[in-house]
Amino acid sequence: MSNLERCKQASPPRYPRRQRGFSMFEMMVYILTASILFAAAFNRYRDFPGEAERANFLAILAQINAATNLQMMRTIASGEFQQTDVLDGMNPMDLMLTTPGNYVGVLGGPDESTLPRRIWYFDSSRGELVYLANDARNLYWIQNGGRQPADSVRLRVRNVQNASQRWEGIVLEPVVPYEWQAVPLEIPNMEG
Repeated sequence: MSNLERCKQASPPRYPRRQRGFSMFEMMVYILTASILFAAAFNRYRDFPGEAERANFLAILAQINAATNLQMMRTIASGEFQQTDVLDGMNPMDLMLTTPGNYVGVLGGPDESTLPRRIWYFDSSRGELVYLANDARNLYWIQNGGRQPADSVRLRVRNVQNASQRWEGIVLEPVVPYEWQAVPLEIPNMEG
């Protein structure tokens, strides 16, 4: 018999003790850690859908304002100052090369309670571009020196004239002044 065979016979093989899963303590630590992480993530990300809607609204509004300014420059460059009355109450979406995906078109005085949210439409009965907000927690109309909760923003194209009634341009302005506040970013205090 060789030395190797004798060693194998003399001492039985040693295998590590089999584990049968988590101990109760390990399971409790895992659950506690996962709960804390979930609560922190939920608290941090719960306002993101509303903030994303606000950012989308502001981006589209900037595009509409740019298109309105381009129309004003076209009017100035063409010398058609006498024909500016047609610009009052016009649909500013008609000035866009491509309308946003959530623009549903021209509607004549619709019942807003039947319309989906997060959409733009042009109210032809009033000559107003309307945005219906889905998450309006931070959207307010500014009226009579105070803020009132709002669920929509109404805009209108208007001719601007100076004191001597000379045409100065066109603007896209809110029918009722509004404020859509950003969700405040909560930064934890890291000082000890």
